This record gives sequence, structure tokens and C-alpha cells, in this order.
Amino acid sequence: MTGVTHAGSIRGVISGSGVARTFALAMVGRLTYGLLPLCLLFTVRDSSGSFAVAAASSAALGFATLAMPIQARFIDRFGQRRVLPYYAACYSALLIAMGLLAGGSHPDILWVTTGLLLGLSAPALGPSMRAQWREIAAEGPQRRVAYSLDSIAEESLYLVGPLAASVVLATGPARLGLFIAAGLIAVGTAGLVTSPYVPVPASDVSVPQTRGVSKGALRQPRLRPLLVVMAMVGAAGAGCFVGVAAIADQAGVPSAVGVIEAAMAVGAIVGGLTWARLRRDPPWTTALALLLLSSAVAQAGAAIAAPSLVFVGVLLIPVGALAAPVFVVAFTGADSLVAPEQRTEASTWVSTALNGGNALGTALAGLVLALGAAAPFGFAACLTMLATGTALALGSRARDDSFTVQI
Repeated sequence: MTGVTHAGSIRGVISGSGVARTFALAMVGRLTYGLLPLCLLFTVRDSSGSFAVAAASSAALGFATLAMPIQARFIDRFGQRRVLPYYAACYSALLIAMGLLAGGSHPDILWVTTGLLLGLSAPALGPSMRAQWREIAAEGPQRRVAYSLDSIAEESLYLVGPLAASVVLATGPARLGLFIAAGLIAVGTAGLVTSPYVPVPASDVSVPQTRGVSKGALRQPRLRPLLVVMAMVGAAGAGCFVGVAAIADQAGVPSAVGVIEAAMAVGAIVGGLTWARLRRDPPWTTALALLLLSSAVAQAGAAIAAPSLVFVGVLLIPVGALAAPVFVVAFTGADSLVAPEQRTEASTWVSTALNGGNALGTALAGLVLALGAAAPFGFAACLTMLATGTALALGSRARDDSFTVQI
């Protein structure tokens, strides 16, 4: 199904019947993932009396979300309408249960276990929306604009979500945020499963099955290098974050971290809008390598500028601006590297690789920091250069990718 017959602007992409409604409701649901972290942290802290327990519960949630590609495989196989409601029901029930239990005396293991279960049951709204974009927008410029719009909106949630959580924490008990999150997930899931652009699941059509397809997207050999690239991108991003936090703490202005993160998020929104306005689509591996090379240069500049917080912050804004195009290109590339009935899973693996790399990079950057204030940024620049080389090598194996369209 193609919901849009013309390209050239974001307005053109969302002009199809029901597109704006579907996207808006999906973003309401995805707001949960910006709102929940702070509300969950303080709910568990208030109930257990321990920040360590609260951090363990949050860490368990984050770790468990690495299982989301399994859910995405179910979605590819059985469809969004059959899979998402079950995950959303479990997720909402757990949030409501945690909210009702908050304030009582319970074993610490309960909070950690519940955090783990929340991560396992979190519905894959982002990958599901991207799957619908593939139905709405044809490959080429339309798809790039659609993915750019999705990336812009997601980056906006990094600004709106923590702000909404702060309002909740300032006006009521932290557990109120859990109840709100449960409602948001219900709205977002309903918006997706009632959309006219829900992809037909593989189980409902005659799909030639190969050994690789039946065992999942990760078995596709050309996808794995892309995931390595995204893991390095995530680790590099974590290195920059740790470096900024260390410099800000040393300067006695820890609040500056939030300002720089917000500036990078605004940069990502601007970068996404700019990428959406390109008049032609370059080969995706070439685009990815150029974007990563540019990011590596900015990160190296931050290493040279450290420990000047102002100059580091200014140099990291371009890194943020390049992030949204990198995500758009990576998702587009993943589409071209797997069978159509594996694309939701492949998209989810891209996000999972990024998040996994971010977690590993945080730990490594903490160790590298012992070498000096510039070290985390140098670490990030080296990783991004390695990612650039990997993207170039991947390009040499994928020159016949068919999604590249020029206008």
C-alpha cells in the first residue's frame, strides 16, 4: 500500500489519508519512553529508600529492552495487530501495579524484577511506526523524508519527555508518572493497530522462506557490519556524554550537561529537517561514511578544545546535528539488506545495537577518563573513524543496492 503519491516535503509525506493521525498517536505512545525513566527512578527510590535499588531497577529495564528484536520478529511474522496489544497490555499492567505498590514495604528484589519485566514487555512502537512508514512512503526521496520526520519527532521527545517528567515530579508523587505512561502506551498502541497502513504479516502471505529468513534478520550477513557501525556510534555518543559530564563537574556547573544535551537535541532536529530537504539520495553507504567522518572531525575538535566547556559544547552541536541523518541512513540501509518480511526486526536491531554500544561505551569512557579530560572525546573520535571505515567496506559489498533513487 502506498499512502503518498508525491514527494518533496514533509507535508507531502503526511498528506495521505490517516497518516497524520497515525503518526501523532504513535508519538503519544513513544512519549512514554521519555517520561518514564525519571518517574520510575524516583518512584522506586521513594518506595525502597535507596537510590541503589532505584538505579538497579532502571538498569534492569534498560538491559531487558535488548530483547526487543525478538518482539519485532513476532511482529514481522504475525503482524502488529496480533502482537502489539499483548505487549502493551502487559506493560501497562506492570506500570499500574508498580504505581499501586509504591509507598508500601516490599523486598528490593521486587522492584528490580519489575523493572526487568517492564523492559521485556515494552511494545516496539518505534519500529512499528517505521514499518508503517514503509507502507506510506515509497522507497527513495519519500522514504527518506518519512524517516527524517520520524527521527525529528523522536529527538523532540528527548526534550519533551524529561520536561514532562519534571512537571510530574514537581506537582505530585513520582508514581503518577507511571499511571500517565500506562495511558500513553495504550493510546499509541491503539493508534498503530487501527491504522490503515499496518503491514501484512508474513504469516498471511505466501513468502518464499529461506534458511536465513526463517531464522531472523540477524542471520543476514550484510546486516551485521551495519550493526557494528551503529554499536560504535552509540559507544562514541556515550564517550562524549561522559566527557561533558566530567568537564562540567570539574568546572562546578553540572547543570551545563543538560544544556549541552538539549543543544545537541535541537541540532539533531535541525539536522533531520535539513536531511529531509535534500534534492537527491546519495548511495546510503557513501552517505553514512561521510556523515560519520564529519562527526569524527567534530569529536576530535572537542578533544582538542577540552577542558573548555564552552568550546566543547559548541563543537558537539554538529555531532548532534549529524545524529538524525545517521539514523535515517542506517534505517534505510537496513531495509535494503534484508528481505521485506524482516524489516521491522532489522530496524529494531539497528536501535538495539546503538543502545548496546551506548551502554558499553559509558563503561569504557569512564575508564578512559583517567587519561585526562580530552580522552573520552578522543575515544569517541577513534570509534567514529572505525565506524566510517566499516561503512566504506560495507559499501564495497553493496554497490548494487536498489533503493538509491535520484530526482
